[in-house]
Amino acid sequence: MKAGDRIYKIDGINIKDIRNPFAQLAGAPHTFVKLTGIRYPNANAVDVSVPRISLPSSDAGNYISEGILTTRICTDDFSNHNVMVQSSMAVLDDEDADIFKLKTYDFDYISAADPLLEKEIFKVLETRLSNMGMKRSKLNPDILILMNYYSGQKEQYVPPQQIISTHIDVAYDWYWGFVPMPITESATKGGYTDVTYLYSISLKFLDAHKIQKSKLPPVFWSGSISQASKSKTPILDNCNDFFMLLLYQFPTVWIPNSEYYKFMHYTYTGIIYNLNDMRTIAEVIPGSPAAIAGIQTGDEILNIHSLKIPVKYSDAGNNQWSNLLNGKNSGLRYLFLLSNLVFQPYSQKNITTLSFTIKRNGKRMKFDIKPEDKTVFSLIKNG
Repeated sequence: MKAGDRIYKIDGINIKDIRNPFAQLAGAPHTFVKLTGIRYPNANAVDVSVPRISLPSSDAGNYISEGILTTRICTDDFSNHNVMVQSSMAVLDDEDADIFKLKTYDFDYISAADPLLEKEIFKVLETRLSNMGMKRSKLNPDILILMNYYSGQKEQYVPPQQIISTHIDVAYDWYWGFVPMPITESATKGGYTDVTYLYSISLKFLDAHKIQKSKLPPVFWSGSISQASKSKTPILDNCNDFFMLLLYQFPTVWIPNSEYYKFMHYTYTGIIYNLNDMRTIAEVIPGSPAAIAGIQTGDEILNIHSLKIPVKYSDAGNNQWSNLLNGKNSGLRYLFLLSNLVFQPYSQKNITTLSFTIKRNGKRMKFDIKPEDKTVFSLIKNG
């Protein structure tokens, strides 16, 4: 399954006819549930068989997959929004539109200020749409795509500040002896200019066949995202991630508005961890890279590239991201620090294979896993 797929059958039964769809997903461990979905731009059914794992649902909160573990570490269970990217994203769709009839697209170039930059940004969007299976047609497109973008900066001068502080010191008095005495100190903090860099991109998808006939623009899907950052980067470098976040909700929108997002790559091996016993593998997803390599449920992880992993998730303390990933003695950092499946923690040699040292039935064994590059994203609304 892919983001944007619309599931309408479970084990061949229409979801609308199932009283409790979640109960329908349940079943014996290591059996499969059949999901039937529709994937844009083709209206043909997509059937997939998803393996059931053996973890007890009554204790599901103690088990975690690699993607969710990545999100949990990076966001500190969403309690600290500072580690997420603050943005404003809004996505809308027309539920009455028959989107599956609209398969091809073209762009409407409208920028007079910087047409070359607009063209380059549209090239990035074209690559993203092509990966989704959509085709560009300049002669007779079904969809006309309009785009607006902006990049700039906001400067605010912060004047000098006088900081007055008082602390208690001990002084000697001939009559009273050593007595506490308040000491007041004054310091001046120099003024500075605070710079914030602003980026925004908005997309509108129009039914090209209705443009001439409709009194209003026939928009059937729209999305916009804006972001304020303290680091300066060209908008061309940001637009790929912006388009990916927006198009995750095309054609079906499930989170119309969000104020924070987190988007990252992570290394998928298919191992599921027990938060109370991270070294003993709780489950291996069938067909995953770990399963193909020979890793089994119940194996004890001794090392990942000669580094141990924490016994418990809670052992990392308050700063899980720092201690679990960046700690010099934590093998878990190899699971997340990557770029195109090339791991470069602490400037070591490029690594494309994960080396696990496993203890099984008292024997020490080594397994090399060829992981997959996957992405995880989270959208949340403040409050």
